[in-house]
Amino acid sequence: MKFGRLLLWFSLAVIFLFMVLTGCKEKVKREGKVAGLFTVGIILAYDSPTSLEVLRGLQGRLEEYQKTSGERLEIIVKKAGGQVSLLPELVQALAASSDLLVPVSTAALQASLIASDNRPIVFSSVANPYIVRAGRTAVDHDPRVTGVCSTAPIRQVLELIHRALPAARRVGTVWTPSEINSEYYFQLMKESADEMGLEIIGQPIGGAGDIVQAVQALIRDRVEVLFPVSDNTINSNFPVLARLAAENRLPLFAAFATGAELGACASMGFGFDDIGRKTAELVIRIKNGESPARIPFQYIDRVKFYVNDEAARLQGIKLPESLTRMADRIISNTERVGTQPGSQARGVE
Repeated sequence: MKFGRLLLWFSLAVIFLFMVLTGCKEKVKREGKVAGLFTVGIILAYDSPTSLEVLRGLQGRLEEYQKTSGERLEIIVKKAGGQVSLLPELVQALAASSDLLVPVSTAALQASLIASDNRPIVFSSVANPYIVRAGRTAVDHDPRVTGVCSTAPIRQVLELIHRALPAARRVGTVWTPSEINSEYYFQLMKESADEMGLEIIGQPIGGAGDIVQAVQALIRDRVEVLFPVSDNTINSNFPVLARLAAENRLPLFAAFATGAELGACASMGFGFDDIGRKTAELVIRIKNGESPARIPFQYIDRVKFYVNDEAARLQGIKLPESLTRMADRIISNTERVGTQPGSQARGVE
């Protein structure tokens, strides 16, 4: 009898303890739900101007959402600073503490696909998500992934070059083979140029320190215009290209909109702030219960066209008025055009 009573009391104690623990657990869950905390983990592979512009647009739109909805989001940003080898570790850490991942750039998306578990992924500013197997088409893709593509308008810029310099045939470019998107753009540039009767003369670089030497080699090859691939390494060092172009009277074009602000005579591209804001809209939709599997990959329709008259003058070109009239913006500020104080590297005359 005594043993039976002890067994009964032990059983009641276990049941009571279970109920207390379950109640505490449910209380925590209810408190978390009331707080509305949803964690967004953003991973930047590079600190390029375009990536930082995406981040500003993304954070700005999410802040607006919090103010208008009254809901609270936690936003965690991790940066690899161009050290791609760090991405897997950064992604794993973010995945452990986030409800959703936002990789910015192709390299960050590739790492997120490999290093994260079943977390939803909303990529941003990715030239071609298909080359890292995020999907086969915009609607047939990995069910945990959606995002915003940013394929640069390579063909449109080559058409612009042809209209601005109809006699030019030899187009010089530099690109960074270690960046997947850069290699993709270089191949796209060659294909488009072949169709237009232009010749692409390319110089690969391993990093920012190779840019001057690469441009010098292009000048020795007698290129008539400079059109660098839009990648993170090159865009981060675009003022160096602008200075070399001005020193050697070589017209410089860019396939990202703000390239003209950094010294190109003309540039075409997407507003990366717009890309960031569009990415944030997808984050909000998934946060509110929509599945990424049902959201097609998104594209930006509006291509911006900027002209820098002073850069054009320094580079020995006057753009036809028929082109400048079409510009969304004409930049006349000369502060960041051409040579910069303290710069030592020189081009080949």
